[in-house]
Amino acid sequence: MRPSASSVPAIRHRLQAFGDGLKRRQDVVRGIQWGVVALYAFLLVAPVAAPNGVLSGLARFSEALFWGVWWPGVILATLLFGQFWCGLLCPDGTLTEFASRRGRGGKIPPWLRRAGWPLLGFAWLTVCEQLTAAHHSPRATLLLLGGASLLALLTGLLVGRGKRVWCRYLCPLSAVFSLLSRYAVLHFRVDRAVWDAAPRQPGNSVDCPLLLDVRRLRSNEKCSMCGRCSGHRGAVRLALRAPGSEIAALAGGEGDPRRWEALAIVFGLVGLCYGALHWRGSVWHAALLALPAPGGVSAAWAVGAALLAILLPAAVIGGSLSLALLAVGGTQERAVRLAYGLIPLAGVGLLLGSLEYSLAILEREGVRVAQLLPALRALILAPALFWSARLGWLQLRADVPGRLLPGAALAIHSATLILLAACYQFAPSAL
Repeated sequence: MRPSASSVPAIRHRLQAFGDGLKRRQDVVRGIQWGVVALYAFLLVAPVAAPNGVLSGLARFSEALFWGVWWPGVILATLLFGQFWCGLLCPDGTLTEFASRRGRGGKIPPWLRRAGWPLLGFAWLTVCEQLTAAHHSPRATLLLLGGASLLALLTGLLVGRGKRVWCRYLCPLSAVFSLLSRYAVLHFRVDRAVWDAAPRQPGNSVDCPLLLDVRRLRSNEKCSMCGRCSGHRGAVRLALRAPGSEIAALAGGEGDPRRWEALAIVFGLVGLCYGALHWRGSVWHAALLALPAPGGVSAAWAVGAALLAILLPAAVIGGSLSLALLAVGGTQERAVRLAYGLIPLAGVGLLLGSLEYSLAILEREGVRVAQLLPALRALILAPALFWSARLGWLQLRADVPGRLLPGAALAIHSATLILLAACYQFAPSAL
């Protein structure tokens, strides 16, 4: 339901007031950030360091918070509202900026700016989390999440001056969040004409921790929603937009579709996440893990089989999606743009895989929720399927004159989305 015409100005005013409040009360934001850092450090270290009598309860609480509440919650919030977690609450962001303000302030090397590092980091983190079953092991959780925090701290100490170089160029989760946030309904809108017309004031520059050129900001993909630019030159404000409007704009030639980002969507956000989160309960996954090992190499063989059980479905699903998009688009350029339309469905697939951790924790505590999983999947998948179909329809319509779409392209695209949704809906559950 759309807001009434009379309520729109009030919503705009409240959003602008919230954005301006973030900029004005950075002292409060920093206090919250350090509170999150303290809680995060406690939940990482305490379950490992506590005596055995206390360890079990702390470990269960930490597991429930990290994997049952935090991870699904951040995915959903980023998909709907943007990267507020990154700019306001993320402990790694707080640590790297703190270290950067006190570090050596080195120049950012060109190799660090390469676009593929977050994607490689996310793939590595996902595979390691599955191989080590980190969601069930406090030590593995400390190694993976604590290791990432240590790297963020070291990055801040070595490069940048008071900025979040780690968040901009290296954070593994930014590979996913930057894609999901392009669908979000909130963004910091920049009115370029107002910006350019405003009188210059010495010393009045934007303190963007991610080193973004705010004046030219059009996309939500890198903005961490910290609010430090809100109200600048009267041209920046927190605003509502239609869900997926940034992706839909690609059909009109706006934005910057990238081939490597399209591959990240089909092979990473869809393929790898499906292989890691949804396929592990299947009989084929179990069959790969049970492959007999040659004599004398059982340990290495077990790791290789577990890795194959994740990467094989990722390659099959990602490759199949790529071929389907090429068939629909007809050219590589159109296929790349169509890949962005998968973001709602792929993001919801990641959310569902993460929610199973939450349900598994409830099941273990005696709350019978496994029977609710099919209905929960259908309820969450339905709107995502609609929006992915709509975004694809807009992409296809932009390439075809008139109002009618070619039947074959529309049929293949619709069938592809329905099959992908069915893969999520009927994925074997580990509950």
